Amino acid sequence: MKALHSFIVLCCLLYSFPALAQSSASLTELLERKNKTTHECVTAVFSPEEMAILRAHYGRDSETPVVDMRVGGSDIFGIENVSQTYGKFDKGNPAAFTPIADSPIVDPNFEGAGAVNGNGSKAYVVDNNNNLYELVLLTGVYTLLGAISGVPAGESITGLEFNPLDGILYALSTNAVVTTLLIINLVAIAAVVVGVTGMVLGIALAATLSGQFFALDIDSDSIFSLSLITGLAVLVGTIGFDANFGQGMALSYIAGVILLAAFNNTVFDSELRIVNIATGLTTLIGIILVAATSQFSWIGNPDPTLSVSENLNRLFNIYPNPAGDSIFLEAGERIESVSIFDMYGRRVMYQPVDATNSQLDISYLSSGQYLCSAVVNGQAGMYKIIKQ
Repeated sequence: MKALHSFIVLCCLLYSFPALAQSSASLTELLERKNKTTHECVTAVFSPEEMAILRAHYGRDSETPVVDMRVGGSDIFGIENVSQTYGKFDKGNPAAFTPIADSPIVDPNFEGAGAVNGNGSKAYVVDNNNNLYELVLLTGVYTLLGAISGVPAGESITGLEFNPLDGILYALSTNAVVTTLLIINLVAIAAVVVGVTGMVLGIALAATLSGQFFALDIDSDSIFSLSLITGLAVLVGTIGFDANFGQGMALSYIAGVILLAAFNNTVFDSELRIVNIATGLTTLIGIILVAATSQFSWIGNPDPTLSVSENLNRLFNIYPNPAGDSIFLEAGERIESVSIFDMYGRRVMYQPVDATNSQLDISYLSSGQYLCSAVVNGQAGMYKIIKQ
């Protein structure tokens, strides 16, 4: 198994980088080192000179990215670990990376996980020592919140993701033998153990709009679904390539797919991929940062319509959410009318109300997410809802 090498790597690599920078290792030696699986940053294993040798060996600078515009249209934010730079790239064509700010977390430490909050204003980032930072998404300003207590001894947090349904922040932690699912309390800066997943080296975490969580294990190069009740992981399938070092996964809200910022160890390069949550297989969108070796340990794609747990204007309440065939609206003042829009902005329902409460039949709507807008006493409010 790939994990047989992980303990050695985890114990010594953080302290070996200065020596690596001075090494004159052969290509064979570099390839052997590359094939040892670890969740460390790639710079903990290779010096810049050695990365250049490997990059020249694979010769990917001349390749043209495969652009899949089905998922284009908005920015992916994340940390580029080689340069330790926070920035963004377009998910339709990820070849160009736009720096926003230098990370305050520098060698030998690195950002190991991150997630964008529900309204897309901030991200929360964890370093390899389990220190938690708040990050202003657009400006790149970091604020240290403190060390996260309650993480199992010897484990580092490698994946973070908010549940779109309730705003709870989940995390993966691992010691390269055991991987644990956690809940992170952002007020107490503390972790609560959900359960041991059964994965060996869980590296990235993401959720669908319906709140189903998936994780990538780079020991088996496989996607797993996770139970938020027990933490247990169920195999979905293999990703189709050899993944190594940090990886980042995130939900693309507009396209409704999970994206993977993968370090493809087979070709020693970062790639943006779509994850098929039914089979585990991934499809290449394009190379990230075509002109240089890069590696991303977390990415985030803000929801342009806010999360389900946040409304644009607290004028009314709506339940249940997610919904089946009906939804109920209640307000302290008269509801004049209700409209429902699909995610392309098309109005799919309009109903006058003239009351403080209303029941709406949405049985004819297809499953998916919608915006429910209500005019209450002359003011408009809006919720995002999910139709099951």
